[in-house]
Amino acid sequence: MESLDALDHIAINDVLCRFFLAFDERDWTAMEDCLATEVFIDYSSSGREQPSVMSSTEFVKRRQDAVDTLAKHHSFSNLLLSTGADGVRGRCNYLILRFDRAFTGEGEDFYHSCRAYEFLFGRAEGAWKITNITQRALQSWGNRQLHAGTRKPEAQHIKA
Repeated sequence: MESLDALDHIAINDVLCRFFLAFDERDWTAMEDCLATEVFIDYSSSGREQPSVMSSTEFVKRRQDAVDTLAKHHSFSNLLLSTGADGVRGRCNYLILRFDRAFTGEGEDFYHSCRAYEFLFGRAEGAWKITNITQRALQSWGNRQLHAGTRKPEAQHIKA
């Protein structure tokens, strides 16, 4: 395993910051700019999408189509990067806080999750891009009906 140049480490950290902020701000153009043309996605541990390769445009469209009224705040920590033959691998923990801006009913007005992400990064168009996203579910709590991805019948409520 080769050591990663400090400037590459900073650039990849920046890609992740922009990627997660794009979710919070619903900035679909910024989100797509963080992704390679084709991306492998695995969200199966949360009972959502099965592993597949899709275009960056399709990935962003799926996020757009998960219409909800949630205010979101993504945070990530413990970013570890390592180089290999297939690119730069990254792993981080994350916390997503979700609050319903339009909540008018009874019960909880939030749905939060703790998870881990595994990424693969590659160089394209002179910049680091996300080529692979694997999400590892740990714990979610609150009103799962607020989250579009968990309202599907096949979705699971994850408990550690």
